[in-house]
Amino acid sequence: MNDELQIWPKYYSNQLIVNKNINSSIAIVTGWTKKEDVFKELSEKSKEKISVIGQLYSKEGINFIIRNLFLNPNINFLIITGKDLSQSLKEFKSFLNKEKKSFIHEEIPEDKIKEFIEYFSKHSLFLEPQEIDPAIQNLNLSDLPKKWINEPLNFEDHLAKSVNAFPSEKVGFRIEGKRVPEVWLKVLDRILKFGFEKMSAYGEKQRELIDIITVINNDDPDNPSLPPYLYFNKNDLINYYPQMMTDCVFEGVEYTYGSRLRNHNGINQIKNIIEELKRENYSRRAIAFTWNVEKDCKNVKSPCLDLVQALVQDNILYVTAYFRSNDMYRAWPQNTYGLLKIQKEIAEVLNLKIGKLVIVSCSAHIYERDFLEAQRMVERHKPKLECEIDPRGNFVIEIDNEICVKHIDANGNFLQGFRGKNAQEIRDQISTFITDAAHAIYLGTELHKAELALKNGLKYIQDQD
Repeated sequence: MNDELQIWPKYYSNQLIVNKNINSSIAIVTGWTKKEDVFKELSEKSKEKISVIGQLYSKEGINFIIRNLFLNPNINFLIITGKDLSQSLKEFKSFLNKEKKSFIHEEIPEDKIKEFIEYFSKHSLFLEPQEIDPAIQNLNLSDLPKKWINEPLNFEDHLAKSVNAFPSEKVGFRIEGKRVPEVWLKVLDRILKFGFEKMSAYGEKQRELIDIITVINNDDPDNPSLPPYLYFNKNDLINYYPQMMTDCVFEGVEYTYGSRLRNHNGINQIKNIIEELKRENYSRRAIAFTWNVEKDCKNVKSPCLDLVQALVQDNILYVTAYFRSNDMYRAWPQNTYGLLKIQKEIAEVLNLKIGKLVIVSCSAHIYERDFLEAQRMVERHKPKLECEIDPRGNFVIEIDNEICVKHIDANGNFLQGFRGKNAQEIRDQISTFITDAAHAIYLGTELHKAELALKNGLKYIQDQD
């Protein structure tokens, strides 16, 4: 038993505050309240009685509380406290009240679950943080059994069942990059990880995300960089462009995007966009539709691309396109190059700079037949997460008697300054000026380094260890 306790706790040991005295008998569960904050408010006498303090962020974590406590018979009392942002403490309470829970690991025998509930439902307290210290002082531990079970019990580890999709925001996935191929790989990765699996209208399974918003910053449809892993080459692309750039309807094809954009009931909508922006470059009516209301609502071959809109800001042409349905593996890359070609056409006629292309793919999906190949593609070629120039600006971090942060634009011009005593204070001030995860992770790392340097009287230089 002692050998097993030497390596206790088995689960999440690096996320717990653990007393080296294995005979300490009280465990504290703090919900979302920082365990460190609860611990520091305890008196030294109370701290001696505490075996472990840990947070419970989710109901799944209840399993690991059970597992760890079965491995340490010396813990004979539980205190539950703190904020309950995910309802995990509520779930724990109802569990101790003998309400059956589906999330409990099947590897933990039912009789042992009953034994756990039978004991700790009688030997636990739900308290506010400020109530804990006096409660411990008044707790007569001598009245409790020295061990809540006779010997430690180790249960078989839980093997998580395969999930349909990882949890996600469900709608509105923004993916940005310079070139079409790199954005495409990010799109495939996102769908494979978070896509909801369901049947398609074609009787084939698909993985789908709702509203993927892709942003292309800088790609030339006439001189594209086409890596060998793409399923098409430059000649294929040249052969595809007429479907976007002309009103020709090819033999055996009901329509093309080009025919709907350039000869929709006799109207050349791309020409209309150009003329509208010539007349008023601030217009919000420079828009083209492919949808034919009379026949497309019940047409199984109705256009996937439904809308193209152009807007001008600061002499820069931005284009937004909307797809009701988008095969992100087989169609999206060529669709995107075609839209870039249209954007370039409009910009050149109007003598405007080319801005970002935004594509909203409402049903963004990969068909089952492409799952394996898409996965291989991502594994082999997915771009590394890199911190690029943030369109909302960058930050220069220094320290004097505080952490000082300068917010600058892409040209190095000073925008505003921030000061704070620690990383959290700075974080709360600058968070709305950060657009992507890589930049946020970088700044978090640097601010943490700056905080440590400030606390320890060390020199801090940004981007240096």
